[in-house]
Amino acid sequence: MLTLAGINACGAAAFGLAYLLAGARLLPRSGFWAALGVLLVACTVLWVRAERRQGPSRDVLSRLGRVVAGVVLPIIAAPTVVLMPLFFVQERLPREAGMGDIIGRVMFLLLASLALMILVNVAGVTFLTCQAIVRWWRMRSRPAG
Repeated sequence: MLTLAGINACGAAAFGLAYLLAGARLLPRSGFWAALGVLLVACTVLWVRAERRQGPSRDVLSRLGRVVAGVVLPIIAAPTVVLMPLFFVQERLPREAGMGDIIGRVMFLLLASLALMILVNVAGVTFLTCQAIVRWWRMRSRPAG
């Protein structure tokens, strides 16, 4: 569970960094889309490998619980770690400092990166489900004997 949560948190940070670089015009549009594609595939591969490492002996509910906990932990932790300090600084600075605009941008980055992290989990679950269906189909279509 903590491995999946770590992969999700690192993936969300990487997606946020890609958005940040693109928003700062340091990454061209084509590079941004390429980075998102590479990150999506890489994070999904890591996620699938981590989930496979648990072995096929785990039941569906156990796997589902691990996946949900692996998603919920970063969803709770990321806003806490990122936004709490910004709100603390905003209270200390005058309104003219423009922290409201910064917090709004950070919230968008956070939301976008967490949404892409959820997409990685959906892709991983879909891949493992399709693989299990194909394995079941092959076992079923083998002749007895």
